[in-house]
Formats: sequence, C-alpha cells, structure tokens
Amino acid sequence: MARMVGLLLGMATLAAQASPLNPRALEFIEHDAAIKQWAEARFDRNHDGWLTLYEAQEAVDQFRQIADEDRDGRITTREYRAGVAFLKARY
Repeated sequence: MARMVGLLLGMATLAAQASPLNPRALEFIEHDAAIKQWAEARFDRNHDGWLTLYEAQEAVDQFRQIADEDRDGRITTREYRAGVAFLKARY
C-alpha cells in the first residue's frame, strides 16, 4: 500500500508539471487487477489488448476524478480503496 501511495504522490507531482503525460501511468494501471481490467475495457481505443501511455494517462485522470472525493488533488489510501471498490461494483 505504501508503494501505491508513493505512485499516487508521484503522479500528482508529475501532473502539476508542464508535461501532459505521466510516465508512470502504465505502472499505476497494472498495479491493481481491478483498475487494469476497467482501464483496458474503457480506454483501449484501438482494441489491441494493450494500453498506450496516452490511453493509460486518460484512465489515470478518470480514476483520479472517481477517487478524489474531497477534490483536493490528492488521493489518500482510503480514497484509493474506495475508488477501487467503486470500479469493482460498477464495472
């Protein structure tokens, strides 16, 4: 879980920088089976079974909107777990 929090903090830092793509977006997507399944089903635009960095970034952005309940730009461990639970229940 500490690794996931580190990934989320790294993603937030990179998102605040000028670069529009997070190079760790694919790593985040592949870390959790529920997120990976959701992301592949919803964001694999060319349906090749793989997510590009652009597709993964879109999924990360959408997950952030789902999970960041208090809209402070950060995802806590509790918000992360609630976001994953939401994906499992809804998708």
